[in-house]
Amino acid sequence: MERDNTNCSTTPPTHQMIVIHIFGRSNSGKTTLIEALCRRLAGRGRIETIKHSGHHPLALEEGKDTTLHYQAGASGACAIDEEKSILILADERLTNALDAASERGAAFCIVEGFKNVPLPGIALGDVGGDHILMRNPTVEEILMNLDRFPTWTTPKTLLDRLLDDAGPESSGSMLILHGADEDALRVAAEAARRAPGITGAEGRLLHIGYGDAFCDTKGCLAIVGTTPRSVTQALTRCADLLSDAEDDRNY
Repeated sequence: MERDNTNCSTTPPTHQMIVIHIFGRSNSGKTTLIEALCRRLAGRGRIETIKHSGHHPLALEEGKDTTLHYQAGASGACAIDEEKSILILADERLTNALDAASERGAAFCIVEGFKNVPLPGIALGDVGGDHILMRNPTVEEILMNLDRFPTWTTPKTLLDRLLDDAGPESSGSMLILHGADEDALRVAAEAARRAPGITGAEGRLLHIGYGDAFCDTKGCLAIVGTTPRSVTQALTRCADLLSDAEDDRNY
């Protein structure tokens, strides 16, 4: 996840999903608040929610095919009808759920519970915590302060949204670099945008996770263009620039 405090209060930042974390004791109004937020945010972009059910294990419907598949050892079981899909995963990691929401194109993800995770958010009632941004706010107060909430993105999200902006006939690729320098990534992206056939490029240092609990830093350079050849040539040139920058830092 990348934290960025420059996004405006009413529109999600490009390539980033705003994470609205809501926690509190039982019967503190979490569900009512989340329902109201979903209705108000629906016109601003795709919304997803994640709920922590750690103290109340999820019950699978007995005898259903997806349940039987999962119980037989499938790490994932999905059922799809005419309007929705239901997915069961053998994965309890919040970070992976946030990654998936971001990569499905969510502009907002509302997280309920997980009060022990160092993810800043909204406290309801008298619950304590070290990462409280707001306490007992109204929906209007939340909507006016969206820029205070953390954001989340992944390298795939970055590339996918550049491709969406460029159009259906575009090609794209990216470099993932550990230990990359943010200034070098920015310079490489600027060089890529000047290359023939390139319609978009972005180089950023992504902080995957939040706080000390689950944080990993990755450099990401995403490039899109009119042809695979133009993208490949630009990516190769940018890789050389980044390599030269690393050599200079290590000299």
